[in-house]
Amino acid sequence: MPTDPLQLKNPIVLVHGLGGKSTYGPVEYFYGFPKLLRDAGNEVFVPNLTPFHTMEFRARELKEQIQATIPEGKVNLITHSFGGLDARYLAANFGFTERVASVTAIGAPNRGPMIADIALGLVPDSTFQAMDLLLAPIKNSTRAYQQLTSKFCTETLPLVAPQMRDVAYFSATSVIRSPMLRTALPLFWVPNKIIQRYEGDNDGFVSVHSAKLGEMICTYEGDHYAQIGQFLGRSRGLDYIKFYSEIVARLKREGF
Repeated sequence: MPTDPLQLKNPIVLVHGLGGKSTYGPVEYFYGFPKLLRDAGNEVFVPNLTPFHTMEFRARELKEQIQATIPEGKVNLITHSFGGLDARYLAANFGFTERVASVTAIGAPNRGPMIADIALGLVPDSTFQAMDLLLAPIKNSTRAYQQLTSKFCTETLPLVAPQMRDVAYFSATSVIRSPMLRTALPLFWVPNKIIQRYEGDNDGFVSVHSAKLGEMICTYEGDHYAQIGQFLGRSRGLDYIKFYSEIVARLKREGF
């Protein structure tokens, strides 16, 4: 009996981005994706990481939650946004490399979003220090934002989270097209124009250039949140189910 075209050999771990949660009440971060994968016969785990913290902190949480839920065997890490950096760090550290079959980064700032360079340049260090004091009681930190700069992602990240020889790396992303008023959320309109001028096509937060990691599976049309089917399945023209399916089908062809 043939297996489902989206059924992978290894369990799938879906890693949310910075500021996110696995669910918001009944609403999933990866809207409709876990059900799609489970219906295909996959074992799926969606960890819930600290919303605002460094990739080292979140990667350690990710390891602990995976070990508690899937104690043995390899896993496929499919991530969104900053979750891609968390997964890269986990795949290279904490003695976890042998358990990672693949890392797939969707809309991840692998070379840093230049919009973060601009934003951080406008905020004095004293502001971050004050915010950290406020966030400390709930175990969050603004230091994650300092790991989004292009300098950190191009110079430090490859050293602390190198691509490991026995781990397969893939990426996927999307780009905003005209008419932007209909194809992107308002919060991405200005960043899209700025990034377009300096880095080219982008999803309103991350350029295609920055999103590339390993082998690029696909680039659809849509904004950064449309990549995860938000909000509530209204993804402004991006067929996110087709997007997910193409990504997973590629992993299956590669034997993961």
